[in-house]
Amino acid sequence: MIQVLRGFTSVGYIGLIPGAPGTYGSLVTLPIAYFWSTMVTDNPIITMGFIAVLTLMGVYASNKVGESLGIEDPGEIVIDELVGQWIAVLAIPSHWGFWFGAFILFRIFDIWKPGPIDKSQHLPGGLGVMMDDILAGILVLIIIQGVAAFI
Repeated sequence: MIQVLRGFTSVGYIGLIPGAPGTYGSLVTLPIAYFWSTMVTDNPIITMGFIAVLTLMGVYASNKVGESLGIEDPGEIVIDELVGQWIAVLAIPSHWGFWFGAFILFRIFDIWKPGPIDKSQHLPGGLGVMMDDILAGILVLIIIQGVAAFI
């Protein structure tokens, strides 16, 4: 069972690629989110529901994987990047510039972790693993939506 959870939390074992697993997790999210919005549904309410389910599953699975590895937030866990990056591109204009900007800003906020983003990662277990990326994604979404409103 733990291998299935590791496969999920590492987004198909992408998190095990050496180098920059968080960046790889964010990068793989872009085609997934784009495909979802163009081929499955462009309804942001349905997408938010799906992201909420992924988030709950991510909290649970990250908790279990962290416990099994003896590390609270193993680097291989990138389901948090998938969720956060997907939030960052939720309902933004489908122009490559906005998506590229959302990717870059998300990586900056995920690494830099300003203010409450940093504090949130200290929540216990899987909740802390997921929450900093969720907040970074929300912040990026607000920024991109703000920029898009003025263009």
